[in-house]
Amino acid sequence: MYCPNCGEEVIDEGQNFCEHCGGSLKREKAQPQQKVAQSNQELPYHSDGGLFDLNRNYYILKEGYWDWGSGEILDQDNKVIGRMHRKIFSIRKKVELQEVDGTIAATIHAKLISARGAQDLKDPQENMIARIKKKILSFFRPKFYLEGPDGQRWYEAQGKFMGWSYKIKDLSSGKIVAEVEKADRWRDVFLDGLLDFKDTYALKILDNETDRRILLGFVLSIDNVLHDTN
Repeated sequence: MYCPNCGEEVIDEGQNFCEHCGGSLKREKAQPQQKVAQSNQELPYHSDGGLFDLNRNYYILKEGYWDWGSGEILDQDNKVIGRMHRKIFSIRKKVELQEVDGTIAATIHAKLISARGAQDLKDPQENMIARIKKKILSFFRPKFYLEGPDGQRWYEAQGKFMGWSYKIKDLSSGKIVAEVEKADRWRDVFLDGLLDFKDTYALKILDNETDRRILLGFVLSIDNVLHDTN
């Protein structure tokens, strides 16, 4: 069990307040959350051929202006499958995840005041999907958590020492479900000579069940936090 306020581990699950920060540990009973599906039909936003198609195992994130959060999302064949569009005049640094036709598939919002650089992932109707937080005092090996709307932690992303490289772990099963690396680390996967690897990152998903929308939003939120920090 971890404190929802400071992120520190709580040994005694029966205590009501965190011994590290003093915050309340009481929360409503979590409802079973739907993180996985057997087919695109079970998740209406996972359509065949769409940005969040469960058959996609690679996402290439290529931002035209890396710090601004806008650019293209490609597959391993260098085909554009979606776009990232930052609303420049948005106070909360809003980034839209768009399908190829411009339809908004999800949005990422930075919280105005947050010591942990919290980012909210929402659907097109502004309903909360998940919240991403950075663990306090994790500088050299940054650690991030993705929580459900009720504050229950679903995923953890641990970075390597002084590098933009992450493994994403499902906390309910303990399994690594995705990896994030500079795209040139997986150069042999992509069509030779067609991809410019400069400032380009690849999300590699290791199963055909995990919600692509959540994983893609997790990676872009981490990028947003790290650039705000730097």
